[in-house]
Amino acid sequence: MYPPKLSAWVIVLLVLFLPATLTAYFLHNLAWLVVVPFGIIVLVLFIAALPIKRQVTPEQFADELESHLLATGGPWDWDDTISIAISDPRLEEVRMRLGSNLDSLSHEKDKDELRAIIAALRRGELPEVTLHPERLSLFRRRK
Repeated sequence: MYPPKLSAWVIVLLVLFLPATLTAYFLHNLAWLVVVPFGIIVLVLFIAALPIKRQVTPEQFADELESHLLATGGPWDWDDTISIAISDPRLEEVRMRLGSNLDSLSHEKDKDELRAIIAALRRGELPEVTLHPERLSLFRRRK
């Protein structure tokens, strides 16, 4: 993860406290300095919790995967690709099975696996994504 830059903090503070300051000034009540930022945070969390899914075609999904393979995407593109749910259940299944080994693409076999997924998506097929043991470690039951 990248640490936020100073300008990002300034924007967050402005979004939270500029409306609060203006509201408190015009309504002559300092309580708005707490109520408005709290309300903004609650609203943002509510919007983030909505089950919004991306509308993407297999070709667009293949393009997103290819930009990661070629390292031409932005710093958050891969995170968006694997973190945001897709409305097409077939593509969602593929997205859910993309593992941590495809994050770094440190081995040639991982690159080959991603190339195969991209090729299958471009052909309009549902690619088989292999589940590696390290991907299942979070889901194993304890005895």
